Amino acid sequence: MDVGLTSEQLSLRDSVRDILRAECPPSAARHASDGSDPERWRALWKTIVDLGWTELATLAGDYGPVEVAVVLEECGAAIAPVPMLSSVGLAAGALRCTGLDSVLADIAGGTVATLAVHSRGSRLPGAPMTLRAGRLRGRAVAVPNLPRAELIVTLAHSDDGVVAAVARCGDGVTVLAGESADPAQPVADLEVDTEPLATAPVDPEAALTAPLIAAAADLVGVARAALHRSVEHAKARRQFGAPIGAFQGIKHALADNLVCLERARSLTYAAAARLGDPDTTPAAAWTAAALAKAAAGEAAASCARTAVQVHGALGQTWEHDVHLYVRHAWQGAAMLGDSRALYHEVGRRFAGAAG
Repeated sequence: MDVGLTSEQLSLRDSVRDILRAECPPSAARHASDGSDPERWRALWKTIVDLGWTELATLAGDYGPVEVAVVLEECGAAIAPVPMLSSVGLAAGALRCTGLDSVLADIAGGTVATLAVHSRGSRLPGAPMTLRAGRLRGRAVAVPNLPRAELIVTLAHSDDGVVAAVARCGDGVTVLAGESADPAQPVADLEVDTEPLATAPVDPEAALTAPLIAAAADLVGVARAALHRSVEHAKARRQFGAPIGAFQGIKHALADNLVCLERARSLTYAAAARLGDPDTTPAAAWTAAALAKAAAGEAAASCARTAVQVHGALGQTWEHDVHLYVRHAWQGAAMLGDSRALYHEVGRRFAGAAG
């Protein structure tokens, strides 16, 4: 399988990167984090919608999972305080195998959506809701960008099996405020007792595959940006008459980070390519996605942690931007399953199949 980016995909990447560089400096995430401009995301989101990036929700035309990963990686690298991941990557990703085209069209048009699939006490995603007598009920925790969302996509147990259900924020939907590791991408808990807008039977494994790849792509972007800032600082900062990047303790750590990043990127784009391959089985697609997300979570956390160490005392100050990458990496690494939980689940399935 060829997982290299085509010239069109590279052009898309460069275009998105240039726009985010101009429209979304790190100060955008900082202002969203410190509360000085909590509505900053709306202007940037309008720009993104106007440019048509949200139309990736439907994978219309020549676009596929790889193009979604390309755009989400760039948004992660820019630590853009927008609901691109929660809307196009998570919510739309879970709905693409359901046939709920009208909801996907709403997301493609800019409606902010999110995915609620974590039950309290569970490290892996699943179906936190129930659907009985036409009523959707349940509670989900750590729902990304919930305070900004208009639509909620979730999985629910019903008499006929697991279904994907869509609810609109409002009556019967209670947002439980809480603290977020990354205020620029706020998370909150959710209680639901309402009639869903739409439902469709779904294979939970298939529904969660695209969101796992989307989360991985976002984390790859965070890892790449954090590593880049570390390298640039290590080349410019001098001690004892030499750049600090010449010291073994720093250059070896940065080299290890590069290995983690390239592993995560390769797994992520391979998983995206497999998802777009009709010959890939749902089980194989899920496994590739889970391994990509696990590796990306490790890479983002490692690169962000090393960035703090390379920047020294400067990296531990509120005034420096490094903590923005740390916050995003920590929160994203836990989304849809932390690395250890995902590796354990992949290993459990492999051992079961071997037995």
